Amino acid sequence: MKSYILFEPENLSPFGPLTLLRSVAELRYGIYSNLERTRHILPEAQIQMWVRPVLAEDHAERYTDTPINQDADPNTIFLNAATPAWMYPPALSILENSEQTAVVIDGHIIAARPGSALKFSTGFHQSLEKLEKIECDAELCSKQPHWIWDYLDFIADAIEFDAKIWIEDNNILTKLPPDLYTLTDRNIFIHNTAQIGKFVHLDASNGPIVIDQDCKISPFSSIVGPVYMGKRSSLKPATSIRKSVVGRICNLGGEIKGSIIHPYSNKSHDGFLGDSILGSWINLGAGTITSNMKNNYQNIRISWDGNSCESGRQFLGSVIGDHTKTAIGVRLNTGTLIGPFCNVFEADFPPRAIPSFSWGNGTHEIEKAIQTAELMMKRRSLVLSDVQTRLIKALAEDQTHFIHF
Repeated sequence: MKSYILFEPENLSPFGPLTLLRSVAELRYGIYSNLERTRHILPEAQIQMWVRPVLAEDHAERYTDTPINQDADPNTIFLNAATPAWMYPPALSILENSEQTAVVIDGHIIAARPGSALKFSTGFHQSLEKLEKIECDAELCSKQPHWIWDYLDFIADAIEFDAKIWIEDNNILTKLPPDLYTLTDRNIFIHNTAQIGKFVHLDASNGPIVIDQDCKISPFSSIVGPVYMGKRSSLKPATSIRKSVVGRICNLGGEIKGSIIHPYSNKSHDGFLGDSILGSWINLGAGTITSNMKNNYQNIRISWDGNSCESGRQFLGSVIGDHTKTAIGVRLNTGTLIGPFCNVFEADFPPRAIPSFSWGNGTHEIEKAIQTAELMMKRRSLVLSDVQTRLIKALAEDQTHFIHF
């Protein structure tokens, strides 16, 4: 059996704040996480993960069938977990037919064959960088994501790719309800347990619409593809959503455009969410609004981890870490980044860079933050484990080990 290791990039700061409490392989920008997608693409292989040591215990608890940070044997192939998995097959083909031992995109290794046993260590990236490299054809591999917001550009490709896998694994309606208003029916895939209200508009002319198991789409809602609605997620009446990915058990309302919402997050009320990425266990208060474009139409500049950089994007809303909450009427400026476990309730525009564990202009007490997380998870019949609690406390104490491998 072939063995592959999904490895994290050496510097995870560009993928923050979403990767502070999860590995980059767990990010969602389609129907599946990249770990799940890799398992579908390489079904006969053993998939391992090399993650930051601070995440190892948490991952070992949650992925009992996946070896975490185990040493690599001489035949193991390394795959960059930040790279969309549909790029792995062409990269592996190049690797198999080349004398070089690493395939790169934009200078980033996406597949590597060291050819010798490699022990897990925080310095393994240097070992991979010493390998002889070959550039992957741009038509085969497209671009490598450098920043967390780059995944917004992969929504359409990811849903298109993942939908082919999802259709084979699920029972879907063979005939759409007669009271649906639809465009391009052949691109609409609804699980046979989903509940679709009357006067719902589905437009799949720009990409697939996938509505998963036990979803509830309330009357007068509009869905314009590509869109994925995760298991047991719901749209309130008259919700508008387009070109977005929604994880499982999310309750949504208002207007959502070009966004990624990880599982267990809520935006139940009116308000605009545009070109944004939300982690898990987030609740946006009624009337919370994200600005996604500057009034002068210039590209949006980002501040995070004490650094400032150009996003290269004209449209970019907010990137919000896990377990963060906003109060009613909060207005988030373009390019706002918010760390995990924040409570945002400023009357005016909050800062565009809000560090983890912020409570307004102060600090969120760690024990109270954990208590709130436990209560929110209990509402979904889930329990915050001792391992996860220790991870949260470690993040509150020092983020250094969460940002760099």
